[in-house]
Amino acid sequence: MRRFTALLAAAIALGGLTASPASAAARTWYVQAGSTHTAGTKTQPFGSLAQAQSASLAGDTIVVLPSALVLDGGIELKPGQTLRGVGALSGALPGPKLTNTTANLDGDAVRLADRTTVSHLRIAGSKRGAIYGLNVSGVRVTDNDITGHNTSCTEGFHIPGFNIPTNVPGVGAPIPGLTNGWAGIMVDATTGTGRTVQIDHNDVHDATCGDGIDVRFSGDASGTATIADNRIHKLGQGRTFMSLLAIGLQTADSASLVGQIHRNTQTELGNALDLNLVQGADSEGVFLQSSGPSRMDATVTHNTYANADGHGGFSANGLEMASMGAGSRMTATIRDSTFTAPSGDVIENAALGTDAVMNMTLERVTAEKSGGVGNTFLIPANNGDCVVAGSLGARNVVGLTVRDSILRDCSNNGLSMGSNVVNGSGPTTAVRLDVDNTTITGNRGGNLGIRNFTALDALEVKVQRSNLQGTTGLGSSIAAVAAEDLGSTTSASIDLGGGPLGGAGQNCIGGGLLTAVHVLNYRVSAKSNWWGQAGGPKAGQTLVTSGSLDTSSPLADPPDACN
Repeated sequence: MRRFTALLAAAIALGGLTASPASAAARTWYVQAGSTHTAGTKTQPFGSLAQAQSASLAGDTIVVLPSALVLDGGIELKPGQTLRGVGALSGALPGPKLTNTTANLDGDAVRLADRTTVSHLRIAGSKRGAIYGLNVSGVRVTDNDITGHNTSCTEGFHIPGFNIPTNVPGVGAPIPGLTNGWAGIMVDATTGTGRTVQIDHNDVHDATCGDGIDVRFSGDASGTATIADNRIHKLGQGRTFMSLLAIGLQTADSASLVGQIHRNTQTELGNALDLNLVQGADSEGVFLQSSGPSRMDATVTHNTYANADGHGGFSANGLEMASMGAGSRMTATIRDSTFTAPSGDVIENAALGTDAVMNMTLERVTAEKSGGVGNTFLIPANNGDCVVAGSLGARNVVGLTVRDSILRDCSNNGLSMGSNVVNGSGPTTAVRLDVDNTTITGNRGGNLGIRNFTALDALEVKVQRSNLQGTTGLGSSIAAVAAEDLGSTTSASIDLGGGPLGGAGQNCIGGGLLTAVHVLNYRVSAKSNWWGQAGGPKAGQTLVTSGSLDTSSPLADPPDACN
């Protein structure tokens, strides 16, 4: 071994081998705002981020020491580096404070590289983003306090244009692309496979012109983004923008993204003076958007969204999944989460493009207390429904599964699902709804509404062991439960019990302003249900304009779902 070491040293000395910086032992450098030292040690720290960036090598650690002053100018990390702070993240005590008020790095305070970690920093007032990465992998952004970002109001997340449906069959209105302010934390990928991004335990707040956390994949990029245990609150949309996202995931082209979104909180999104009209902020707690033929698979668990004090416009949502373009593939599973009091629909699943396959599952989810103006009678969405899902384009397949959930006290309907093709030509391929052991009550409109406006190839609806009784007003439905075909459906199976989909019934059906159930041009099986009394529905409790409704084998006693 000694002989080998000696030969290696001699070879390096003679120039036969070159020592690589990556082979050198990683160092720890220190930087502190206000320091006049140049050594970069703990006792003699650098006084600027530029010094730390220049001196450090790949794999090194840069420690930001607490100070009452702020390190300005931004820093671009090298692969494998760690940038971490020491000291208080809030209050008047000295802390690891960063910003970038300059044009360096386009105004970003921290620019990521592969395998970098950024932690425990106070980043305030950056000209653009607090932390940004492009085509990076193996990165982690954790335990940072980010506030007042994007003072330049630079455009970031862009939502493509689409046609919004009306309540007139086949008639839509064009909506231009929606622009958002640059996010406090943003990661973009345009190429590369297997990319990983982890963003956790950050507090993003009090910015007037920027999103919270955004991840965008395009080109042929693929990978996984984990967004967990973050708190996003008190964000404003900005005067020049049309949308505001607390957490936004987006795919385009042939990109593929897996989103793991866990234990996050979103509150107070929008502008303080929003009037719940067109000029109000189009804010979203969690926004999932794909443009075809890209793919997104997202899992959201233990999410808390609460939007008190009237923030947000009529299109503000707790969670929205939307496809655009042609051929998107999207899945979203939302579990053990609560979404309360947006001024628009609480949860949306909308196929706005064509040829998409979109499936959403809600398990143990509460969607409740939407505000706003309620039913506009002009458009089928953004009326304050607890959950709305459907196809608005040709050849889409849209599925919604709801289990063990609560959809209550919304300003319009509890659950609406249907189709109105206003993007592309041709029918919607399929709309599928499966509801089990769920409470849908106390909504101002109907509790369950199934509506088709144009051509639809296949409709499948199964609702069992659920509470569908108790509505408080007219909303967009005269009935607590409505199944209405204003277009043409080639094949329809609507099973509220004893029907072709094997439904168990055991639902509680009642209420409605004029009637409990309204059927138009559909055949509905509603066997083995409770109608508020033994013996089935009483006179006036059902209305079949055309089609049929089978209410045979009614329950003699209320089932567990009524409790």
